[in-house]
Amino acid sequence: MASVLFLAPADLGETVLATGALAHALKEGDALTIVCARDAAPLFRAAPGLAALYPLAANAGLAARWSVWMQLAQRRFDLVLDGRGGIVGSALPARRRVALKPAAMLRHRVEEWTEALGAGRSLAPVLWLDDAARAQAAAIAPGAALLVLAPGGVSRAKRWPAERFAAVARRLASGPLANARVAALGAAARDASITRAMVASLDADGVAALDLGEGVDLLAAAALMERATLVIGNDNALSHIAAAMGAPTLALFGPTDERVRAPFGPRVRTLRGRSFEDIAASGALDAGAAMDDVSIDAVEAGALDLLHAGGLR
Repeated sequence: MASVLFLAPADLGETVLATGALAHALKEGDALTIVCARDAAPLFRAAPGLAALYPLAANAGLAARWSVWMQLAQRRFDLVLDGRGGIVGSALPARRRVALKPAAMLRHRVEEWTEALGAGRSLAPVLWLDDAARAQAAAIAPGAALLVLAPGGVSRAKRWPAERFAAVARRLASGPLANARVAALGAAARDASITRAMVASLDADGVAALDLGEGVDLLAAAALMERATLVIGNDNALSHIAAAMGAPTLALFGPTDERVRAPFGPRVRTLRGRSFEDIAASGALDAGAAMDDVSIDAVEAGALDLLHAGGLR
């Protein structure tokens, strides 16, 4: 039995992308210790062999981080899988240490983890559901078709306007997803005001929608994505979770590079307005407005393509 320490990336989406590496590294009987962002902690409550979990707030100060480090330093790990970087991962005693190195070429984060671990196949993300997550998802979507919208994101620059999400939902709800349940889902407290406004707008136009901006943790969100007919989201944790659960996922990109951090899964498509190179060369002002270049018509077309590819006409 080996002791494994996973230092999850601070970014929630990057954390999801690293779970395939964690699943590959874990062997039956291993004891797993995890340090992760507080919002990410529910993702790991059903992880095999979980022995200890240390959630860190985004604004955790030096004292809180030092306390975690002191507790970890009392042990010697067989493997440290370091997705966070910094002194914690490099200073802790370990028989083996795996971390991402600066990429020599442009490639997806999953492929970087695959190389770091010397795996012979791409280490697709893996999420472990529990009965509580499945029960909550079943209560939210008991069997009908389900359209999930994930309009949140860590920064305004990465968020497609909420009113455009609502416009696409109206079109789909009056067409191929006429009988679907519509849910606006958030990944963190910052998303609640966005989902609330979107649901109010949809309700005003007669499209019934669920506001799930609060009260659904990321593992329950994963169970919900497993049931989804279609997910449309920004470059955020929920899009990554949807892809990992095999949901048809349309991810909208602007100032970030989908070649590096697109959601990774069997039924994923990405969509942007201008190319990433064009945005990167245009300066901060254009990067901040990059999501405005994604049109409602383009998102509707992308959504229909995904639905048709899944057999829904």
